[in-house]
Formats: sequence, C-alpha cells, structure tokens
Amino acid sequence: MDETRANGKRAKNMDSVAIAFELMRMELQAEVENLNSEGAKFFRASEYAEAEDLIKKGKALQAFVEKVRALELEWENSFAADVDAEPEDAVVEEAARKILSGSKSPKTGLLVRFPNREVFAKEKAADTLVAVIQRAGMEAVEAIGIMVNGENIVSRTPSKKYYEARVPPYFIKTHSNTMQKKRNIEQISEALNLGLQVEII
Repeated sequence: MDETRANGKRAKNMDSVAIAFELMRMELQAEVENLNSEGAKFFRASEYAEAEDLIKKGKALQAFVEKVRALELEWENSFAADVDAEPEDAVVEEAARKILSGSKSPKTGLLVRFPNREVFAKEKAADTLVAVIQRAGMEAVEAIGIMVNGENIVSRTPSKKYYEARVPPYFIKTHSNTMQKKRNIEQISEALNLGLQVEII
C-alpha cells in the first residue's frame, strides 16, 4: 500500500474515533442536563435533600464529561494531528452510521399519546417533539426551562451552536438524540400535567 492510500486509511480511522468521542460527549451531556432538570424540579417542590443528592451526582458526572473531553483533546493532539489526509464527506457519514448502528437502537421515531387519544408520530423524532411542544403551548414550555445543550428547549433567540426548528417567534432546540427527546417530552408532560404516553418506535 503506497503512502497516500495508507494516510487515507488512517484518516478514516482517526475520523471514526473523533465521531465516537463526539457521540459519547453528547450522550453524557444529555445525562447531565437530565439530572439538572430533575434537580430543579426537586428545588421547586422544596425537596432539598433529593435535590442535593442529584447535585452531587451531577457534579460527579460533569467531572467525568471533562475527563472524556480531555481524552478527546489528547487524541486530537497526539494522534489525529499528524494525519494530513482529509476523509471525504461520504466517509464521515459512513463512519457515523456504523458507530450509531453499533451503539444505538435502530428505532429513531417517537409516538406520543395524549389522554384525549390525540396521537403525534411524525416521520422524524424532531418533528414529533416540535408538534408536541406546539400542542402543549410554546410559552408554557418556555417557562419550564428545560435545558438542551445548555440552552432552553424553547426560546425567542436562536441557538449559537446547534440546528433548531423555527416556529416564529420561537426557536425549538432539536439537537439531541431520540432518547433525550423522549425525556424532554416526559418532563414537559410532568411539569404541565399533560398525562402523555411517550414511546420510541
């Protein structure tokens, strides 16, 4: 194998590892935000002992996230940086597909049932999330303060970093995996007493 082909193969492998790190960080950050939301719920209910317990868990988990980020930077600086070849977009997409198929369930849709038998099940989980939030009331969901990647799931200002759905005058943060979207809908249901049943399909 000549040097160009060897570098190309190494670049593909390096990029797969980078994607794996990014996916890991996203999953861990989602857990951190879930703990934060649960802790806020306990504080609102004046259940301080439970809230303090979640704060400790959240801090420990956040510290672990920082360790993963440090390992990612070490990988980038010590191993990935010496490869000049850049993989094509198709290579990146294929690597991501393999990682996702190996570590996640193939189920990527959401089905949400309201007590009045109204059902939401769009082709994409993000569209279902948006539809449920619109049905629940944009202003009401905004007031709950559910955080997604450090930003309110519903806000009147656009995200600085991530893709989102625009429903003027609001922006809905949809940059999360299906499980996190399910948890977000469950949080909305609990906070607004909607009685929703949420399934991943």
